[in-house]
Amino acid sequence: MNDNQDTSQTSHAQGANITNAAGTDAGTPASATDATPHTSAAHTAPTAPSAVVAGLIVDELLRLGMVDAVVCPGSRSAPLARALVQAADAAKVRLHVRIDERSAAFLALGLASRTRKVTPVITTSGTAVANLVPAMVEATASGIPLLALTADRPAHYRGTGANQTIVQDRLFADASVVEFDLDGTAPVTKATAAQIRARIDRVVAAMASGAGHLNVRFVEPLVPGDDSVADIPEGRADGGPWTTIAPTNSNNVGAAAIAAHSANSAPTSPADAASTATIDISRRTLVIAGSNAPHLPELEDLPTIAEPNAYAPAHPVHPLAAGTFAQIPPEQIVLVGRPTLHRGISKLLANPDIELTVVSDAENHGFGVEFPDVTANARAVVKHVQTVGDQDPQWTKICEAASELAVKSVRETLTESIEAEEPLTGFHVAAALTDSLRTGDNVVLGASNPVRDASYTGLPFPGVNTYAGRGAAGIDGTVATAIGIALASDREHADEIRPPRTIALMGDLTFQHDSAALAIGPLEPRPENLTIVVANDAGGGIFETLEAGSPALRGSFERIFGTPQDVDFEGICQAYGVEHVRVDRLPDLLAQLHPDTDVDGIRVIEVATTRATRRQLHHKLAYNAEIGVLDKH
Repeated sequence: MNDNQDTSQTSHAQGANITNAAGTDAGTPASATDATPHTSAAHTAPTAPSAVVAGLIVDELLRLGMVDAVVCPGSRSAPLARALVQAADAAKVRLHVRIDERSAAFLALGLASRTRKVTPVITTSGTAVANLVPAMVEATASGIPLLALTADRPAHYRGTGANQTIVQDRLFADASVVEFDLDGTAPVTKATAAQIRARIDRVVAAMASGAGHLNVRFVEPLVPGDDSVADIPEGRADGGPWTTIAPTNSNNVGAAAIAAHSANSAPTSPADAASTATIDISRRTLVIAGSNAPHLPELEDLPTIAEPNAYAPAHPVHPLAAGTFAQIPPEQIVLVGRPTLHRGISKLLANPDIELTVVSDAENHGFGVEFPDVTANARAVVKHVQTVGDQDPQWTKICEAASELAVKSVRETLTESIEAEEPLTGFHVAAALTDSLRTGDNVVLGASNPVRDASYTGLPFPGVNTYAGRGAAGIDGTVATAIGIALASDREHADEIRPPRTIALMGDLTFQHDSAALAIGPLEPRPENLTIVVANDAGGGIFETLEAGSPALRGSFERIFGTPQDVDFEGICQAYGVEHVRVDRLPDLLAQLHPDTDVDGIRVIEVATTRATRRQLHHKLAYNAEIGVLDKH
């Protein structure tokens, strides 16, 4: 949220990108007819340009499928905010107002993650725009259609010392897949209105592979003298977008779930056939389904290691089985989606003796064609696969045995620690959560340990919608993202007595980092059934399992990696009017997570856990899983 408008008049800034409302050079001539500003018969004076441009933008976004929008208060963005309020009053869009731009952007990201529709976050000029960067990075890396719709000052304010004026049209750089700087300072004609609409259509079409940025320059007056609706040139009579643009392939490795149309069907053209790999499944074949991996029917019968936010495979293999495969390796791996979690899987993918085929719809990006292959071990990158041959039954048995023993190792190890009355860990919390799930639930997994713990204890789970910010894998924005997903789910099930549960699992640092997202004003929509589970081990538990947590480095570990905190989470929740429950026993946690537990709005379950035993427990799980299967075979 930023301060008041600056109305000072200044000279043109050197090197400014000055465009007219259609995005062309300011000096572009137009016919006398086209140059006539659009007016309504009911008005004797034209509507202010800012109101018309904002009205056009909102109307075209509605035609492109927008169902939610997030607004942050600000003066320069007032035309957009007013246009959205009017659309919300007409029940055309659901509006969410937030005072923190960073959380607002992640709220929009959560909404878009669920709806897969363009979702704008609107800010005023200046540092407000910079606060959107983390969410934009995640959206582009994950292929989520988040639109940064930012208000700006006229170009001639640049370089003059004008208040709240920065160069913001190029602020996101590689954090967005498309950017456009729109000048909304000139009177709008029918011709320029058409060009504005068409430009918005282009921007949104490009967002099939990630976040977009539309920077709009507004001139005073920013608000009209009354609450009348701006008179804007009409759009297409059929209610559709001005220009219908056919979907294109993603240019981003994280967008597989959105652009899966190119990867999950058989080849239908000569071009498709040329980008199709034939997989002989009589060889020892393993599928690895990384983050956001789409379901490929051609691979359905093959053993599959899947990350929690990938599809739920028909023949799942536990990720701890990767240790077994280091000893009894597959002959070939088919990789779908982007693997982000487990080092054992990374080692498999780096093995030059295993033939690696990557299924990806990625096209040109900043570094050339971008696809998931960190170690440059891929033999082929294709858009489609087809299989031939019959599976090796012995290999199938090995995969099943490795997976079963890994699952058994996890459950027995956790049970032993409970029987020994050891403190709970994040593993125990994740196991309790996955055991409580039922069809239709939404699960949001925080970065670092929670998403890994869930992959060890039961996810992906058939019938459960699982979300995880694995694009850039940051801990920021997780609370806001979960709220957005819950709100979108509530909207989808508005006719039901009780919407499905949304459960978010995160660590204490993740919750603390984004706790301001709980600030939801009394006039705003609130989630109806959201439970946030916080595994509180008083610091950064992920580092316990990494090199920094080795015994030789313990002297400096606690301060710079463990980062212990002493925060009153109950006090935080109380300040925001959110229900808080604290538990330290597994039976109490299971009772709180029971599907029939009544939740009214947002509830936070804080679970007291320890990270002191994390490193040893992790090693024990992996060791038991690997030794068990080797003994059996």
